[in-house]
Amino acid sequence: MLRAIELWRGGIDLVSPFRTSFGTDTSRELLYVCAVGDENSGWGECVAGTEPNYSSEYLENCVDVVSRFLVPMLQHDSTAQNFIEAAAPIRGNYMSKACVEAALLDLQLRDQKISLAKFLGATRTSVPSGVSVGIQNSLDDLVRVVGEYLAQGYVRVKLKIEPGSDIELVRRVRKEFGGDLLLQVDANAAYTVADATHLKQLDEFNLLLIEQPLPEDDLAGHVELSRQIKTPICLDESITSFDTARAH
Repeated sequence: MLRAIELWRGGIDLVSPFRTSFGTDTSRELLYVCAVGDENSGWGECVAGTEPNYSSEYLENCVDVVSRFLVPMLQHDSTAQNFIEAAAPIRGNYMSKACVEAALLDLQLRDQKISLAKFLGATRTSVPSGVSVGIQNSLDDLVRVVGEYLAQGYVRVKLKIEPGSDIELVRRVRKEFGGDLLLQVDANAAYTVADATHLKQLDEFNLLLIEQPLPEDDLAGHVELSRQIKTPICLDESITSFDTARAH
C-alpha cells in the first residue's frame, strides 16, 4: 500500500563533457520520485534536462507537474497501471508521468518480490550494448574515444553529428574500425530537408540508421528525406507515445 510520495533532488558530474547539436553537458541535475510503502520503497528517475531543447519538458517544469498535478491524483491503492489511466487527461508531460509510474511499479514489484526483468518477460541475463559518443574536439580524439569504448566491450557505436561535424568524422571512424562495426549517427534535429544532398553522402558508409535528422515536428520532411537517401531514418524526438510509434 502506498503511504507517501517524496521528491528528491540531486546532481552528478559527467565523466567527460558530452557534446551534441544542442550544446555541451558537463553535469546533470536530477529529480527522483520515491513511492513509500508499508515495507518497501520504489524509485523513479526523471530524465528531463534543465533546458527545454531536446524536449519541451525540462526539470523545473517536471517538478511542478509532478507535485501540483500528478501526486494529488494518487491514492493508497494506486498502482502504476491505474495511475497512467488517471493521468490520461493531462496532455503530454510524458517524462513527468514516467518517473511517477516507474516509482509505483518499482514499489509493486518489490512488494511482490518480482524482478523487473521477470515482469517484462526477459529471457536473457545479458544483452549486447551500444554506446553514444558525443562530438569530440578533433578526429583523433574521436578515434581514441571510440576505440576505448570498443575495448570495454560495446558492440554498437552511435556518433552524434551536426552540420560541420558529420561526414568526415563518420568516414574516419569507418576507416579506423572497419565495415563490420555496427555504426549509426544521431543528429538531434540539427538538419533540414534542404540538406538531403549533403546527408546522402552518408549512404556510402553502410550505417544502421540516421537518428532524428530533422526537427521533431517535420514528419513530412522525414518522409521526403527517406525518399532521397538510402540510409534508414530513425525517429526519436518525434515519437511521443506508443500509438505514434506504431503509426510510423
